[in-house]
Amino acid sequence: MRTGMASDLYVGEEKIVFGFDIGTTQTAVAFVHLQDTMTPQVKSVTQWPGQEDLPTVVHYDAYGQALSYGASALENATDDESLAKWFKLHLHPSTMRTSTGAGLEIPPLPFGVTKKQVYTDFLKYIYAHAISFFIDHSPDGKIIWDRVKSKVEIVLAIPNGWDLAQHSFLRDVIVLAKVLPQGHDPKRLMFVSEAEASVHYALHYTNGERWLKPGMKFCVLDAGGSTVDTTLYECSAVTPKLELKEVTSSDCVQAGGVFVNRDAEKLLRLKFRGSQFSKDENIKEMMAIFESKTKRKYDGSSDPSVITFGRKTDNDPDYGINKGKFSLTSAEVATTFQNVIKDISESFQSILERANNDCQSFSWSEVLQEKNSAKGINTISIDDGSKKAAAEGAVIWYTRQTVVARASRAHFGTDTTVAYNSELREHRQRQGQSRLDINGVQRINWHFHVWCKKNEIIRDTEPRRFAYTQRWSMLLDINEALKEPYKLHVFACDNTEAQYWLKDTGEEDLMPGMRRVCTIVADLSNLRGSLKPITSSTTGMRYYEMPILVNIYFGQTALSAEICWVEGDELRKSQLQLIPDSLL
Repeated sequence: MRTGMASDLYVGEEKIVFGFDIGTTQTAVAFVHLQDTMTPQVKSVTQWPGQEDLPTVVHYDAYGQALSYGASALENATDDESLAKWFKLHLHPSTMRTSTGAGLEIPPLPFGVTKKQVYTDFLKYIYAHAISFFIDHSPDGKIIWDRVKSKVEIVLAIPNGWDLAQHSFLRDVIVLAKVLPQGHDPKRLMFVSEAEASVHYALHYTNGERWLKPGMKFCVLDAGGSTVDTTLYECSAVTPKLELKEVTSSDCVQAGGVFVNRDAEKLLRLKFRGSQFSKDENIKEMMAIFESKTKRKYDGSSDPSVITFGRKTDNDPDYGINKGKFSLTSAEVATTFQNVIKDISESFQSILERANNDCQSFSWSEVLQEKNSAKGINTISIDDGSKKAAAEGAVIWYTRQTVVARASRAHFGTDTTVAYNSELREHRQRQGQSRLDINGVQRINWHFHVWCKKNEIIRDTEPRRFAYTQRWSMLLDINEALKEPYKLHVFACDNTEAQYWLKDTGEEDLMPGMRRVCTIVADLSNLRGSLKPITSSTTGMRYYEMPILVNIYFGQTALSAEICWVEGDELRKSQLQLIPDSLL
């Protein structure tokens, strides 16, 4: 079992942190038992019932009840219809770019089984086994577990391309699986991108503190089962602690190992068309060997790859099958990688062009290493290729928290009214929509006021504050008006350049690229005594006015915001609201 961390001591209350990486084809779990003034030791769950690794598969009966998991599920299932596999693909957003070639056919879930049920069942299983593993492999494990089980925290490693919908889904299933209780402290569940988790794993196992220097840039290509995440980092400092920042927003493309499998299966079906070994069960046996051996060992060399799939009595000379074996030429194997490599290379090149800089690269695939070397890019490989890096990296990420700056995924801000300015073209185009505010100023609704720009680097030392003003006419019943919670809507713009207006001229539809992210709510019901009437010198109208301050904070993997206002002599604050899907 590999363990270890930097020599830094943990200071804080005792707790256990689990890192989950539910991959498309394989799942991994890691954990750390944090004790005050002790050096953290990250460990991986290395034993699962019946196997060392855990395939991401669940076997269901005809009534939708989970029967077995992982390798046991593969062995016990009599047909594919009863297996839930590759279910991670059902969560990928439609906006995620897909690998070159025909779209991947996602295996349907067993009849009557939903994706929420599959994730709930699977999480319940891996969490229960992770607990057992911790208890069995820790001195006084049961005593420790009983002492800290209410303080467990979870880190989920997820693709860069997952957003608010996927976050909400996972928050729900974590509770349904009883990993965390209903109404738990939000800080007990965290998300980290697979790329960021992988960089911590890579730096740990390559002694990154030794070769990294301030100003050095490096790129992490995390080629997983269904996605490839690419992130470019710059080292800000090595001492007193390692600090990294993202140089530009990361990239995510559906181009992982299952797409190689897709093209390999096409190759085999075409190669053995007409052979007695073209049946589905034969192709399935061939694919099992291709996935476990051929795909993992292929390095682009000219050596043929031998696949042993059958018995010594299995022969078909016309198709090159001899004693249950056949060979694939290097060129044939290369065709199974070419679409994925093309997409990975384009994603990698896009990152480099945005950053306008060369870098070193981490990679777990020998083919990717060869491709990078051909471009003159120094590639650092991780020897432990059989292990999922993201789960252990997620826990290392939690303990180190060295990434102190991240790039904003989009333009984030809120809707405001803006004073009409005839010198601005955008205002002249909407002159007919301007109105006289109660304070006598001509204003236009639905301006998108940007808090942070897309790809902007945001540091944890840079809280931002934005001042707004809320006005109420004295013609209103102010007590009734204040009973309604004050709401500040947060919006995102995914375009390269931020939209000036939030809505179109019809004031109904959002402008292209705009989307609503979340709402910050403040209770102003006790504000009445603090409001002073104001009379407009222009209109003579009387109104109440209240300054509002919005604070934007850097979070671990997301921005967060709160509303501040003054009641009497006291500063009041709303509940801090996470802005989902805001940082990379």
